[in-house]
Amino acid sequence: MLRNYFTLYHFAFELRERLEGGYVFEVFSQQRNEITISLITNKGEHMQLLVVTGHPKLCIHSREGLNRKQRNTAALMPEIAEKKISDVTIDPGDRIIRLPLEDNYTIVLQLFSAKTNVLLEKNQRIINSFKQSSSPNPFAEKGLPKPEIVRSLELLAYNYPVFAERFHAAAVPDIYGKLMNILPGFDRQLVRELLGRCGSDCSPANIHTELTALFHELLDPLPSVYTGKKNSPEFSILHNPPENSVKLATILESLNLYSRKIWQHLKTKELVHELDTRLKHKMAKIERELAHFQPEKLRKQVDEYERNGHLLIANLYNLDRKEDNITVTNVFEPDGSLLTIPLKPELSLQQNAVAWFAKASKTRAKIEGSFQRKATITAQKKELQQLVAKANELSNPSQVKAFYEANRSVLKDLGLASFQKKETKQLPFKTFAITPKATLYVGKNARNNEQLTFSFAKPHDIWLHARGTAGSHCILRGATMQNTTAIRRAAEIAAFYSSAKNSQLVPVIYTEKKYIRRARKMPHGQVLTEKENVIMARPSAAGCQQTSDS
Repeated sequence: MLRNYFTLYHFAFELRERLEGGYVFEVFSQQRNEITISLITNKGEHMQLLVVTGHPKLCIHSREGLNRKQRNTAALMPEIAEKKISDVTIDPGDRIIRLPLEDNYTIVLQLFSAKTNVLLEKNQRIINSFKQSSSPNPFAEKGLPKPEIVRSLELLAYNYPVFAERFHAAAVPDIYGKLMNILPGFDRQLVRELLGRCGSDCSPANIHTELTALFHELLDPLPSVYTGKKNSPEFSILHNPPENSVKLATILESLNLYSRKIWQHLKTKELVHELDTRLKHKMAKIERELAHFQPEKLRKQVDEYERNGHLLIANLYNLDRKEDNITVTNVFEPDGSLLTIPLKPELSLQQNAVAWFAKASKTRAKIEGSFQRKATITAQKKELQQLVAKANELSNPSQVKAFYEANRSVLKDLGLASFQKKETKQLPFKTFAITPKATLYVGKNARNNEQLTFSFAKPHDIWLHARGTAGSHCILRGATMQNTTAIRRAAEIAAFYSSAKNSQLVPVIYTEKKYIRRARKMPHGQVLTEKENVIMARPSAAGCQQTSDS
């Protein structure tokens, strides 16, 4: 029910309660087919709307706070930054949510199954879109406009004669087709739900009774998230969710939980697929090795090598020897046929005989080793079969990690890599945790400052330094220039690690590292800034956890 009209209907209503009178903060994209609309609610809280296009299991959800990566982020629709939101509405006849803004701008969320998109209108004309739009106005319907879904269903649910008339008039022979034809807003899942509730009695009267009850549930949703077939998360707003469902108070909360579980499910499928591929690749190698196990062929070679040795011993005084072979009578054959035996020219006949016996002995040892190897790889095959069966039961990334941990010795014996995280290299800077996602790195001396700024820092990291005085270079990673709270806390630490640490207030420069450069013949630690902001900060290093100090 992710893209069902009634889900989006209630979603839009809940958005209106939080966003009417709020503002658009920024619009950006951090990964393919996903656009993030960062907002400030009417209570001054940061909130993000995330719209995913081209994915059958994902559509729209929200996220609290301000979350933006420093790299690989594309800014979109800059003209609506800081525009006030006047309302949130949903089209009465289709799955289109609109956020009207000041200056006649409108954000349009087109939430169709195959053509999900985010567009920007001004004066009711499209001026921008996340995905390319196939027509100047994809919302304009040819012919008659679509009926209002809620009002049309209300008429059918509460008026049996109208329902019966339309049911019999539908020019479709089967019941499923009739209901798809006459019930606006009902998708295949809802029609199947309705027919499932009717059971064996699919008379118009019984269908109408069940339709009325179902319509009440759609108007008064009980959102829930549960695990469906193949361990895939599912979302519903109906009153009869499975026993394993998690019930939530709002559509916003339930869609957020559902989306997190879907991403987790997709990540698990990726990890399990990788694990399954590696296990099956190892299984294929074992199968090939078992297929090449041919002890009978080796035994035949042992017999040939020993025969050659015995024949050479019997012909030590044969004068017909050539440089690299000798032809002798094969006394082991009834007909006494001639046999040519290869020789090593540098060895005598006796030494060649010893060499053939040694070769037979090595081959015999090889046979014994091959039987031992067969027993080993047969046991490995059995272990692999058990691991493959267990891997197919994994349902989240933590279970995949636990699987690697529980079977570490077996996987190591099989030559498969572990699920261990790489050890984090100790950094030569002071390090402070500003927020759960933002970290401040502080240089220790002039050369260390140089290393921090020009070797360690990335272009969109925030560079800080006390203005007009000696001090440490500081790099804030995990925050943007809009994260004023994190920047202010970082500025207090930058001021503390300067020669002005005993002052009441210290001016601190901050800018993105890409605006920092050094001039020729400048001593270590001195830089030039091409673009800077200044914040007044009280020097303090208290309140932030120092995570390392190499």
